[in-house]
Formats: sequence, C-alpha cells, structure tokens
Amino acid sequence: MAADVDLPNQAEESPEPLPLSEAERGAMRAYIQRCEVRLSTLHRVATAFIGGAGLLLLIPVFFKDAFDSLLSVILTQISYPFAGFGTVGVVLTGVMYLCLFYPLFLSMAIPLYGVYLLLKDIIHFYFTIYTPGFPEDLLNPTFALTGVTLPLDEAPVAKAEVMRYQYNATQMGFMIPFSKERSGLYFDTIIESTKGNIIPKTRRIEALERLGVLPENYDPANVNRFNAALGLARSLDRTLTEEVAMTEMSLVRHVLYLRRLVLRYVKTLLMFIWTTVVAFMLLPFLKDGRFPPFVLLGAGYAVWALAVMWILDFPLYWLYRHRHSERPDEQVDPQLNLMQDRLQRYCKLAIASAVIGLMLAILSLLTH
Repeated sequence: MAADVDLPNQAEESPEPLPLSEAERGAMRAYIQRCEVRLSTLHRVATAFIGGAGLLLLIPVFFKDAFDSLLSVILTQISYPFAGFGTVGVVLTGVMYLCLFYPLFLSMAIPLYGVYLLLKDIIHFYFTIYTPGFPEDLLNPTFALTGVTLPLDEAPVAKAEVMRYQYNATQMGFMIPFSKERSGLYFDTIIESTKGNIIPKTRRIEALERLGVLPENYDPANVNRFNAALGLARSLDRTLTEEVAMTEMSLVRHVLYLRRLVLRYVKTLLMFIWTTVVAFMLLPFLKDGRFPPFVLLGAGYAVWALAVMWILDFPLYWLYRHRHSERPDEQVDPQLNLMQDRLQRYCKLAIASAVIGLMLAILSLLTH
C-alpha cells in the first residue's frame, strides 16, 4: 500500500528570505486581491466563449439545414455525364466527382477542426500538469487554479492552529468524498503511482511533526491520504512572497491561453458563417432544374476555397486595421496563426480541385 511508500524528502529548508516591512506586506496583500479579481474576470470571459451561443446556434443549422440539405440535393442529381467516352469517360466522371466533393467535404471539415481546436484550448485553459512548488516529474493533471492556503509567514501561530484543526481525525472526511475503504484505496493508489510526490513538501509527516500540529496517536496512512488530497488540488503552503510570485505566473498563463482561445473561437465562428452562407446560396439554384448542378457546385466551392484563408485572417486584420500596411508578420505569435498555417495546403488543393471539377462539369455539358 502507498502508506509504506518511501516518500521523497521535499522538506529541505529554503534560503532565508529577506525580511519584509509591514508596508511591503500590505502592498503584496493588496496586489493578490487585485489579481484575484483579474483572474475571476479572465474566467468569466472564458465561460462566455465556452457557452458559445453563436456556435451553439450555427452548428445545428450548418449540419441539418445547410450541409445535409446540400448533400441530399447533389446525391439525387449524380449521373454518368461521360458515358460516350467509354473507359476514359469512367475516369473523367470519377475525377470530376472527386474534385467537386473534396472542397465540399473540406467545407465541413474546417469548421469542425476549429471546434476541435477550441475544445483543446478550453482544456489547456482550465487544466495543467505542471505546478510550481511540486517536483518536475509530477505530471498529474489538475485544475490550473490551485488551492490557496494561509501563507506560512503571515500568521505563524494562527497557521499552526489551522493545521491542528485540519488534522483532527473528525475533519478529514470532509475533503474525501468516498467511503472509508474506497477513499483509502483511491489516495493510496495515487500516492504510490506518483512515488509520494503528490504530497506537498510542507505537508510531509516529518515537517508536520516539527511544527507539532499532529494529534497524539495519529495514523500516518490517514494523514498522508489527507495530504494527497491537498496535493491533488495543488494546495501548497507558500509564503506571502511565493504566493505573489505564483499569482503573477498564473495571470500570465491564463492570458496566454485565453487570447488564443478567443481568436480560435472567432475564426471558427467565421468559418461556420461563411460555409453556411455559401451552402444556402447554392441550394435554391441546385434545386432548380434549369441550372447545371455540378457547374454551380464547382463555381460555388471555388469561390468558397478562395476566401477561406482571407476569412481566417480577419481577426488579425482587424487588430492591425489602422496599421495594416505596416503589419509585422514575423512578430505575430505563431500560435495565433496556427489554424490557417495548418489549413493552407488543403485550401490551395481545394481551389485547384474545384476549378478542375468546374472545367470537367462544363466539358460534360458540351459533350451532350
């Protein structure tokens, strides 16, 4: 069991920090309070995009009313336009349909790829496998917002009393939401699988014994399980200085991920709108028997493919709207251009494919 695991010694004393004046402590406390408000604001912004009202409305319209209807109309009009060319006609027919259907399915794949990247960004925004203050080889997934404890140097006497209260056996079940047997197995397994690194360095039994906060006749296994719960929430007893440093890093992390998340959301929304508009514009003409369906399809998706990269660049274009001629592309974060960089080759292929399909569709009309 994990209770018998030799826990690594993480309780070495850190270098003695420089003493802080009361004015400096007051400034640090005020800073942390401001940062808590800023973090809360960042999470509210993320929540607004996770709700995704625009995407939630467009996705069913896109699949049910646009793509599904368009595909149904096209399938009913599939024929063998090069029947008089024998074997060559079979090849020409296959190439024409392949060239026409590639941009059609790409128009569905790109918005879905945007949704995939958006979901990935949401996971990266809320979760992490790294936390300062824990060993680098601890790669246990956890919430990016860590637990917050009373700083060690803010009120040492009060901190010791808080810890004594926590290690009272009647309070430990509050943080462990399982039956006694299941909770024991759960935390013992985590302690064992992480080689004890999940337990915060300030909550090692030897450190707690030095502080004198453990009750008499305590159960080491039970104490380690309680400490593992703190580790899972990344609740580390930091000093006020360390708490400020952690807050600064947390703000940077959340801003970096949120800016990418917002831009990806806008790009995905624009692609859903553009693809849905093209599909709705094509549908009435495709349903009207007076117009050649595959010529319309080739022309429509050639226009669609030509505009994709331009539309994906809209957010950055808007950002540089007043200095667009001076836009320094080498200074733009590659993460903000990742979506169009990955799609560029497929869109160029879609343009060529749509044009070839359009030419073959026109040729099929001329041969009748």
